[in-house]
Amino acid sequence: MFRIGEFSKLSQVSIRMLRYYDEQGLLHPHKVDQETGYRIYHVNQLLKVQKIILLRNMKFSTAEIKELIAEEVTDEHFQQRLKEKYAQIEQEIAEEQRRLFYLSKTLEKMENPDEKDFHVIFRELPSEPIVSLRKRIHSYYHEGPLWQEFIELLESETLEYQKQAPDNFTIFHDEGYREEDVEIEICLKLKETAEVKEPLTCYQIEKISLAASIFILGPYENIKEAYFYFANWLSENEEYEMLKPTRQVSHRGPETGSKPEDYLIEIQIPIKKIS
Repeated sequence: MFRIGEFSKLSQVSIRMLRYYDEQGLLHPHKVDQETGYRIYHVNQLLKVQKIILLRNMKFSTAEIKELIAEEVTDEHFQQRLKEKYAQIEQEIAEEQRRLFYLSKTLEKMENPDEKDFHVIFRELPSEPIVSLRKRIHSYYHEGPLWQEFIELLESETLEYQKQAPDNFTIFHDEGYREEDVEIEICLKLKETAEVKEPLTCYQIEKISLAASIFILGPYENIKEAYFYFANWLSENEEYEMLKPTRQVSHRGPETGSKPEDYLIEIQIPIKKIS
């Protein structure tokens, strides 16, 4: 048996934290001396305190730790909760990386205020036969798994694809920008329309007589800045108005084995002249 000071040294946890664990119901002393009030710990509790420290370092909350150190928790449940926490932290890291990117770009703009990264090019988008998969996904950053599903569905079809580059594009169908639950349609160009099994669709996409095309070099986070640029372009060219839906073409991306700094994305925004 160990007094709290001894247990603190052996466990490498401060007395203050041991008292906090006691208050939160995570780790009660093995017993409390009725005469002196000393907290007494058992050597077997070292394993429990190590587990608490491990879970704290993994960013589990006090309530979550209390759940996971309960005696009735199975190994399967513990493993599942670790996987969920892994996915959560992975998402948080991605969010922090985007924040770092925006900080970097802001600093670059402040250091080079006259540098222009984007240009509007007028294009006509022809009517073409396409095969597509249209779904709602969690966010714009979850498009990759949908392409994987699309490719797997296409394996059971006998279709003749265009061999020109690029032969793929994404259509964004929502009225405006959405933080989650976004509706997109991923498309591949064909030589001709054909019968396909659901959820695939095959049809002749309509011609767009005039589109504003902007090429974006670098990671996907640059896309937002390109839309800001286009907004300023529209305000300076009031004879044009924006139509829908917007398309996005990947000239170089993860599918080509390119690094994020070498990605080449094109956004195509239908427009019309109003004066």
